Amino acid sequence: MAHGSVMFSDISVVFSQEEWDYLDLDQKDLYRDVMLENYSNMVSLGYFISKPDVISLLEQGKEPWKMERRGRIHSSGMQRPVGQGKPS
Repeated sequence: MAHGSVMFSDISVVFSQEEWDYLDLDQKDLYRDVMLENYSNMVSLGYFISKPDVISLLEQGKEPWKMERRGRIHSSGMQRPVGQGKPS
């Protein structure tokens, strides 16, 4: 089994605004709890990552897709290094 570097995006789930709207309150609460726990687990394992925007939004009780970046709204709320990965 090959081991490699794990990124927060590898263990996170991303919803579009439309998908988010289909979730009921309990599902949204579960999503929040799981995402915050995943981030906490990565930090406790020694991964020194900056806090993803989606985590900050969830901690503030905001919806995870409501994030303005570079003049537009991103559905993912996830940070990607410039020039890497697919755009949201």
